[in-house]
Amino acid sequence: MRSVSRAALVAVVFVWVAPLSAQMGPGPGGPAVVGPPGGPPPFLMRVFTPKLVMEHQQEIALTSAQSDAIKKAMNAAQQQLLDFQWRLDGESEALDKLLASDHVDETMVLAKLDQVMTIEQQVKKANFALLVRIKNQLTSEQQAKLKTLRSSRPFGGPGGPPPPPE
Repeated sequence: MRSVSRAALVAVVFVWVAPLSAQMGPGPGGPAVVGPPGGPPPFLMRVFTPKLVMEHQQEIALTSAQSDAIKKAMNAAQQQLLDFQWRLDGESEALDKLLASDHVDETMVLAKLDQVMTIEQQVKKANFALLVRIKNQLTSEQQAKLKTLRSSRPFGGPGGPPPPPE
């Protein structure tokens, strides 16, 4: 179980580190800056990581049925993410080979990049689906308690993403 939890937690990191949305288009002062936002999007504060739930399972009075459902969701996510990782590594290797020569076929490279980015998007979606499944297992009271517990300690820990703006 320990390796399952670690792998699922590592997978969830994608959700926190990778920007899930970018703002594009002209802003009021000219073109918008395209890039990752200053922190995680606010909607991530409405879901709970497996680590947070596991660390506070007694404090939130997590039932064995809830725990079993969350473990089942984590196991399913781990298997799905393992499959995605194999595909992503294979497509990334193929992209690297296309880029290895001095002059590359731009059309082929961009098509391969689309394949890599599609898999990355699927990884993000699978990670977020896990967070939603965890949230749906928790009662309103448990969610409120986790929000309080989460805000009482540094967000993300050392080297993690900064806290979202209040």
